[in-house]
Amino acid sequence: MKKGLSLALLFLLFLPLASAGKVNLFNHLPGNETVKLVTFECHSNCTPEEWFMVDNLTIIKPYNETSDVKITITGNESRQKLIPARNSTQFTINNINWSAVNETIKNLTSYKFLGSTLPKQYTRMTGRITENGLEMEFHCDDCFLGKCPMFLDMTCNTTCKVEPKTFADCGMDMRYTKTTTTTQKPENKQTCGPALLVGLALIPLLIRREKVS
Repeated sequence: MKKGLSLALLFLLFLPLASAGKVNLFNHLPGNETVKLVTFECHSNCTPEEWFMVDNLTIIKPYNETSDVKITITGNESRQKLIPARNSTQFTINNINWSAVNETIKNLTSYKFLGSTLPKQYTRMTGRITENGLEMEFHCDDCFLGKCPMFLDMTCNTTCKVEPKTFADCGMDMRYTKTTTTTQKPENKQTCGPALLVGLALIPLLIRREKVS
């Protein structure tokens, strides 16, 4: 009986890691080591409370005057290779204000935009850490500003800021028709990006689709 209970507890302990198939960011971040760049991605089921569980992680560290070490981690695989040295400022992960990051992430699921509550799970997430701080984008394919897919732009240096955005070229028809004398300019079918954000206070632009459970 005790043996069976022990096996059950072990199974429950390792189940989240096995089922998620993701990489714990903080298991690999070299807190006291000098780095030049850290990037990470979540490809599906990206939950803000577990933003550190990612599908792949890349760390670039200085090696010598001409080369850097690029470490790529995906699942249980870790690869290293030398690349040409980046002209980037070196920093340590401990320089990031992680308390501010955690506090912002904790409040992200209760964040309201134009009266609508944002989703608790996102389609994908990308992030990068540089000497300037932490930058993350949470992409929501079911959320729109006008007719443009929305993403949350989160930046953290001394403090954290979250801003709903869309892509500047969303809705632009980039087709060109060449003639003997003139070239047709791109037709602006839908105004998105910065121009759209100007009118956010006047027009309710966020439409949430029902999630398919």
